Amino acid sequence: MKIDFLDELKGKKNLLAFSHGTDSTALFYALLDNCEFDLCLVNYHTRINSDEEEEKARNLAKKYGKNIYIKHANLAQNNFENNARNYRYEFFDELMCNYDNLIIAHNLNDRFEWFLMQFAKGAGLCNLLGFNGIDNRKNYKIIRPLINVSKDEIMQYLEQNKYEYFQDESNFDTKYKRNEIRLKYANEFINSYSNGVKNTLNYLENDKSKICKDAFSYKGIYFCLNENAIDKAIKKLGFISSTKQKIELKNLLAKNNEAELYFGRNCVCVCVYKGYFLVFLKAIFKLSKNQKEMFRIAKVPKNLRFFLALHNISLSELSNNLKFKNLKQEFEII
Repeated sequence: MKIDFLDELKGKKNLLAFSHGTDSTALFYALLDNCEFDLCLVNYHTRINSDEEEEKARNLAKKYGKNIYIKHANLAQNNFENNARNYRYEFFDELMCNYDNLIIAHNLNDRFEWFLMQFAKGAGLCNLLGFNGIDNRKNYKIIRPLINVSKDEIMQYLEQNKYEYFQDESNFDTKYKRNEIRLKYANEFINSYSNGVKNTLNYLENDKSKICKDAFSYKGIYFCLNENAIDKAIKKLGFISSTKQKIELKNLLAKNNEAELYFGRNCVCVCVYKGYFLVFLKAIFKLSKNQKEMFRIAKVPKNLRFFLALHNISLSELSNNLKFKNLKQEFEII
């Protein structure tokens, strides 16, 4: 089983998102002789084996001298998948102040499932590919060493080496759209055409990097030209908006109103300013009288005022860097 991006991991402080399922268990053993890493695990208490999986993960970490960070969750079943993702990424963000890379065990099947889900709904190139081998977050990188490895290869690796793992029974529940896509279409197709799928997705990723430059970031603010770019910016901040939130957002922005999207304890703000959609995390800051008057005269959206003041970004600095043709090196194209 060949894994990627080892050069990015060697000599760095790495944290592996671990569940003791098939993918993260295979990645754990594959990384052992290649780089240093610690573990983090979220116990959602949704399965009979949840506590046993946690205990086995603790024992595994102890056996190989790894630190392990564990968090317990008790989430409502309504929109569970989205809520669970937001919950664990909040946990990851808390931990990553001490690490360089977050390692996630997404594999080729996961990537192809996303592609098919978006393809079925109707999507352009910039949304067909949900994640890359390496994604840059504000303070760390997300690295996916198994992105070109099929599920079948992972299972062979586990069975050949007789590694213990747990199977998540919820992965076979077709009430979830992703599971339906996986079980009815993706797995069988990957088993027959894995090399072609891998090459096609990589070609598309290369094409995407050349043409999907409809947004950029500067000091924590994402400047977007369209709704697809807003969705990308929200993902860059670590969240996935629901269909309901997307409809709400579209209606508000059509009226040039500000929008606040809540993801657990975090809030993402979206507003319209000088012809751009601006996306950023909600900030709390007490404005001075002079600041209030300055922002009022400049017609700066309310939430943006607090963000600019908190991060000491002047209006002139903001306005001088709002044109694509004048992009500077500190901008991150997304």
